[in-house]
Amino acid sequence: MYYLIFSIFFAVYGGLNYYIGLRGWQFFFNKISSLNIEIYWVVFALVALTGIASTVANQFLPHPFRRTIYLAGSYWLAAMTYFILMILFFDLVRLVDSWTGFLPEALTGNGAFSFVPGLIIIITVLLLLVYGTFKARKVKVTSYEIDIPKQAGFLEQLRIAMISDLHLGPVNDQRHKMIIDTMNRLNPDLVLIPGDIVDDIKLFEERKMTSDFQKVKSKYGMYASFGNHEYFTKDLTLVTKQLKEAGIRALRDSSVKVADSFYLIGREDKYHEISSGKKNAIISKLTKEMDLEYPVIMLSHQPVELEKVKNAGVDLLLSGHTHKGQFFPFNIITRKIFAVDYGYLKKEGLQVIVTSGAGTWGPPIRLGSTSEVVDIRVTFKPNRRS
Repeated sequence: MYYLIFSIFFAVYGGLNYYIGLRGWQFFFNKISSLNIEIYWVVFALVALTGIASTVANQFLPHPFRRTIYLAGSYWLAAMTYFILMILFFDLVRLVDSWTGFLPEALTGNGAFSFVPGLIIIITVLLLLVYGTFKARKVKVTSYEIDIPKQAGFLEQLRIAMISDLHLGPVNDQRHKMIIDTMNRLNPDLVLIPGDIVDDIKLFEERKMTSDFQKVKSKYGMYASFGNHEYFTKDLTLVTKQLKEAGIRALRDSSVKVADSFYLIGREDKYHEISSGKKNAIISKLTKEMDLEYPVIMLSHQPVELEKVKNAGVDLLLSGHTHKGQFFPFNIITRKIFAVDYGYLKKEGLQVIVTSGAGTWGPPIRLGSTSEVVDIRVTFKPNRRS
């Protein structure tokens, strides 16, 4: 099965890159008689292969070159996306022009490929990457005010700072300091992290990021659930150990009662079933022994199984994973996949908040989404049903 998936992936990836490479040759190099086409394709193949190396083989890259190759490869993945979209658009326009002849000769080169549209495509893609890079570096605070109609011990209100999808690794190795400063300015009662904290746990350890997270100010502490990228690290013991030293308690299909006022559940990610071969706990069993007169908050990396979460008595579900698509056009895809890929949803007694994430995965760019720290102000109210 895995061989089939990889075969399909490489076939599609190779085909798309061949399409870009072919158009690149036709736009810029086919009129240069001194240029060897074999050399061109070798150079282009090396560029395309960095895209795979940056994501699939990053853990095996030589450490001194890991950041450089990761950046180059991840940026190529974004550039590839926009090259495909723009070249397809150009080819469609060229097809229409072959019927109507409405384009000037400077753009068509007498029906062949011209230098001018190729240059327009490259400049546009570069501008998108530059703009997306600067946009990804900014972190905003997104605020929600919600009511949970239950008594919560002595608590009337709770202020939660939520961050997700930090993806701490070769690229996002410093931005967590800014995110921590942003959270501390909120003065939260509780910090919650629904997964994808680390991409490279060894780098997390080497850079002593634990000491940075120890500076987080939170009355009731920090709790996290695992995302799919925690399982990609292949060393969950080290992940758990490092997070514990950082002051983050990982909940893996387990729960804790906080301040004798509300329950907090950490849900295993769906990828846990793939990586371990074991089924995740049935959601209703996680709440079976709870006094559901108290509020129940669940961390689940992916915003899925909403009906089961609701039926289990959960009041508030906090998720990430989607990145809100991170950059166009993937936001269209996430909207189709998830019932809510970003923002707030109320489903009868269940309230759901999905964050676009505080970091980025792959290309460190954002177009159509923003990195964020989520500020949630919860007011607990007794249920006054007559």
